This record gives sequence, structure tokens and C-alpha cells, in this order.
Amino acid sequence: MKVRIRNMEIDLDAPIRRVGVVDLICPRRGWWAFREPVRTMGDEMMAVGVVMHEGVLGQVSDRCEVEKRVEVSTSCGVVRRFRADAVCRDEDGGRFVVEVKKRVNPRYMPLYLWQVRVYMAFLNVERGYLLSVEDGRVYEVSSEGLEEVREVFIDNLEKAVCGVGLPGRRVGVWCRLCKYRARCFNGTLL
Repeated sequence: MKVRIRNMEIDLDAPIRRVGVVDLICPRRGWWAFREPVRTMGDEMMAVGVVMHEGVLGQVSDRCEVEKRVEVSTSCGVVRRFRADAVCRDEDGGRFVVEVKKRVNPRYMPLYLWQVRVYMAFLNVERGYLLSVEDGRVYEVSSEGLEEVREVFIDNLEKAVCGVGLPGRRVGVWCRLCKYRARCFNGTLL
């Protein structure tokens, strides 16, 4: 769908060319997310999340690097930038990552933990925490296997943004949480 505003034409079906850390849990999910049309992105929950993040992160900005940039380069020259909510220092000078969620839905916990672990891997931080604002819970995130997380993430990113065609299907534990599941499992689209 294209719209015109005076002398400008805007294509609302143009790919957003954005892929989130959670999308890169799977190369196919990342591939579809990177090509998602502009008009399907964003909703009221996203707006609520932005306001909630500002309220929480504003309170720690004097002690933490807020919205800490994480840059990952691919072999095809594409550079993706992600942002960890906060990277903080504790009393002994050690650093830790804090990811803020409005609500930690237990069903999506594996995706949230993946996200924090990716930030930990790329920022070389050994401690990570997930904060659920709605109920005040804080979850500690394991630093075990961060090198493997890094390798899988880079591999999935490469397949999502560098490849010409849709990556091969890999059925796994993440499939039940994927918003593209129906499209992926529909035999006519493989």
C-alpha cells in the first residue's frame, strides 16, 4: 500500500529492515522480521513499554549506562544495532546487564532469557538480570555458555540479513513461541 503526502510517496508495505534480538533466536524468524512491512509494526503495548522504560531507567541513569548500544557486524557488511536497557556497575566495579519488561510472562521466559544472554555475550558481562515491573520480580540470568549464544546469534543474524532466500526450517523449542509459526509450518511456503 502506497500513500502520497504532497510530493512524497510512502510505501507502507516496504520492509522495516529491522530485526530484534528475540527474533534472532531462529534464522527463519529473523529473516521474516527483517522483511516485515512497516504498517504491521508497533501497537499500544509498544507505546506503554516505551513510557514504562523511561520511568524505570530514568531512576538508574546516574549509576548505569542506559540504552547501551550493542553493535554486531555481519560478513555481508550489514551492521545491526541493538540496545540493552541498562549496563550498571556494582560496588566492586563489576558490570551487569538489566533488561526491563512490563510483565514477564512465563510462557515467553525463554525468549527474555535469550535476550539478556545475548547482551551479556556481546558486552562481555558475566551477570544479567531481568526485571518484571508489574510484579517487582527480579530474575538472575545464567552466564553459562555465553560463547555458544554469541555464535548462534551471529549465525542466525547472517542467515536473516545476508541470505537471499528463506533459511531452511529448523524445528526446535522456540517454535511454539514464534509469531511466524503458522507461516513457517505451512508447507506451501517452504
